[in-house]
Amino acid sequence: MKIPRILWLGVLVTALLTVFAVSASLGAKQVVVVRHDLRASADLQPIRLVQISDLHLKAFGAHEQGLAEQLFALAPDVVILSGDAVDRADALPMLQSFVRAFAPVPVLLVPGNWEHWSGLDFLGLQSMLASSGGQLLLNERWTFSRGGRSLVVMGLDDDTAGQPDLQLLDTRAPSKDALTVLVQHSPEFFDKADVAKRMANQRFDLCLAGHTHGGQFAVGGWAPIRPRGSGRFVAGFYDVPGCSLFVSRGAGTSLLPMRLGARAEVVVFDL
Repeated sequence: MKIPRILWLGVLVTALLTVFAVSASLGAKQVVVVRHDLRASADLQPIRLVQISDLHLKAFGAHEQGLAEQLFALAPDVVILSGDAVDRADALPMLQSFVRAFAPVPVLLVPGNWEHWSGLDFLGLQSMLASSGGQLLLNERWTFSRGGRSLVVMGLDDDTAGQPDLQLLDTRAPSKDALTVLVQHSPEFFDKADVAKRMANQRFDLCLAGHTHGGQFAVGGWAPIRPRGSGRFVAGFYDVPGCSLFVSRGAGTSLLPMRLGARAEVVVFDL
């Protein structure tokens, strides 16, 4: 019996969609570690910073434990969760387990839009982090020193859903020799006129953002679907007033548990 062409076409389309769905689902779980050596000299003992953005933690199972152990083995001096660590108000216990897996390494959390939209209890978040070796940076600065070198991390509230304190951008680091890192979740923030004006008078060694997920689905760097607050940014380094900005593709997923052409990442910076 001759099989109708339309049936063959249906089988082909179904097979292609199945391959796409399987590939995208597997891509969501494959987290690559990206390294950037930004030291002024290779002779400097590095201060190692690990950025984990857009984790969207929904469980703390073997995958999450394995990721934490893999990153802990890299010997970071500080871990920065640059927004959207969780997207549910009941996810604090899972986040606590993740943060404690890095002890005694300090873990800093800078809020993203989902920390706000989820109705998360920020006082509870602050208390949990403090008891687990972490700290909430909500329009605040944090200082670290080792081997005669110091690092100042400034964490601003998310521009999409929160209220970043722009006056902090006018403040100077306590030491002119300190390394300075600015963290703000939504990268479109850095293109705003009032931000650019303030940043023109300041110089950070590094700025960090996330939010875009690299589009989650991208072709050759083209990511047509990105959340509000992404602006022109997709992923990687950008020159903006006052700093070199790195936009992370993030380690998790939002809405659809799939990625294709935009691999999940955590990023290691040696400063």
